[in-house]
Amino acid sequence: MNGHMEEMDDVGGQHSVQDRLGPRKLINRTEFVRLLEQALHRLGYADVASLLEQKTGVQMQPPHVTDFQTAVMGGQWDAAMSLLSKLTVQEDIIKDARFLILQQKYLEALERQDLGSALTCLRQEMAPLGVHEHQLHQLAALLLCPGAGDVAARTFWLGGGAAHRGHLLSLLQAKLPPNLMIPEGRLEVLVEQALEAQMSRCPFHNAAESRLSLFSDYYAGLECLPTSTVQILDHHTDEVWHVAFSHDGTMLATGSKDRTAVLWSVQQRSRLEVMHVLEGHSQPVALLSWSPDDRRLITCSGETLRVWDVATGQLLQTCSHHRESVSSCAWLPDSRRFVSGSADRSVFLVDSSNGMELQRWKGSYRVQDMAITRDGGVLVMASTERRVFLLRLSDMREVSLPMETAPITTLALCPDGRFLLVALNCSTLHLWALGSATEPHSVFDLGPDPLDTLPLEPAAVYRFSNGEPVRFVLRCGFGGSGNTFVVHGGEDGMVYVWHRDSGEMLFKLTGHTGTVNAVSWNPTNPYMLASASDDKTVRIWLAQEAQQRGSTAAAARRKALPLLQSDLQGSWSASANDSLAPARLAVPSGPSGADSVMDGDAMTAAAAAPVGS
Repeated sequence: MNGHMEEMDDVGGQHSVQDRLGPRKLINRTEFVRLLEQALHRLGYADVASLLEQKTGVQMQPPHVTDFQTAVMGGQWDAAMSLLSKLTVQEDIIKDARFLILQQKYLEALERQDLGSALTCLRQEMAPLGVHEHQLHQLAALLLCPGAGDVAARTFWLGGGAAHRGHLLSLLQAKLPPNLMIPEGRLEVLVEQALEAQMSRCPFHNAAESRLSLFSDYYAGLECLPTSTVQILDHHTDEVWHVAFSHDGTMLATGSKDRTAVLWSVQQRSRLEVMHVLEGHSQPVALLSWSPDDRRLITCSGETLRVWDVATGQLLQTCSHHRESVSSCAWLPDSRRFVSGSADRSVFLVDSSNGMELQRWKGSYRVQDMAITRDGGVLVMASTERRVFLLRLSDMREVSLPMETAPITTLALCPDGRFLLVALNCSTLHLWALGSATEPHSVFDLGPDPLDTLPLEPAAVYRFSNGEPVRFVLRCGFGGSGNTFVVHGGEDGMVYVWHRDSGEMLFKLTGHTGTVNAVSWNPTNPYMLASASDDKTVRIWLAQEAQQRGSTAAAARRKALPLLQSDLQGSWSASANDSLAPARLAVPSGPSGADSVMDGDAMTAAAAAPVGS
């Protein structure tokens, strides 16, 4: 411990480290008061914080720490560096901190197109430090960028403007003793961690924002998960092979062996109605993919991909680049370009506006399925050789996860890129925790390349149908609040739902009379789930919580319009008869286990009845 750390231990005078608070005496009183003072400042009650400091004799942080924070956020680089010696006596930490500060100074000079100041900073201030030489060379290469800055290169910059100084401060914070400079919003972070811990312990947690309270512990039951069939979509005349909600959750697309795709609109009270029927396919529609802005939809049929306008249902482009059936496709973030994969070992980058091939990658393996990260940085591909490959598009570096234990059928990437779900043909799913591997990586980031830290084994394993071999391509997915649930269909007509982290099977949904080929959880309504089956139908599942909210809203509307209710008594009676009866769940009232089976048909008074959203 250095002298400054000891100084902070003594802040508060008569209050010692042994002075503890709380039922279990785990809370250091001095630290707690300091966090209260910081929270009061953040809430705008600086005068109350000062009064608390006077009354307790506990100082939030020394003046030179506040001066350091002010200097960094104000871009006063010399002042910030002059204060480092007051924050720590460790020379290696001071050098690293100076390097980070000067790096920000250098990058901001480049952004201002002040190449002279940038070069001076690089040669006369950063180079003499003698640290991070490789990174120094990378920084020097940025001088070759044009004045406005090469867009691709600038995406790797650590900083570049006042908006990034907060990030710099967090990097410096990580190098300094935590009791010296309190992390920003520390009390709020601790409270949120406590709430998150309560939610993580509840297997049925789903969209709990309205239930969270600081005055009571959090609890949620099975009523928060989609277990009731509220509508059966029977527009298709043959097996339904794929189903996918739009990113904004207001539309649903279904693809079928009948060579059509149907666009559905999610109406009020969670009722779905047909928007467009997409025809003209010469083979079954095996795959659907929404553009990030939900304005375009790709349908994959045989060797052909078709791009459709969602608003009008008109065909925009037909793409026939592959020589074998298209197995997968994924949009880039710009909603203009997409990539497609096939058993012909080729991956194409295509411009959807004109159908032109922009780039082609010829690989050594057949592509079984693919996904791309939300920022378009990493392409994830499953091969027919039991491997999953991660290709970082910025530098075309490719790595792979350990070989799977069985052939891969499909994969699903969590929207935040932290988890990957891999479905195997032995009725088994593997969850891979990718961590930061799919996050943007800069040559200026200190530490190892995230692609070098991939996991060696799955974080969780989910099994169903007694591990029997799978004959068809069954698509899996994530869903629910925070994507904490895993969902998969089975050849036995079941829909299986697990808790992502614990691996516990929460329940099985029955109702389909054929193989469930695909499932899709509404990304904006965690109470809604869709499943597609060989029985030619798509089932819409809803949570009792949503149904109860809809019934409450309907009752409120009826109460608010007594004259209408009096004049149109018959209409209101009919509306009341349309509401869904309470679900009759074949499970005990306590926590559900792996044998919990939800009968979709038994839980609805009328499968097509509309319900409240």
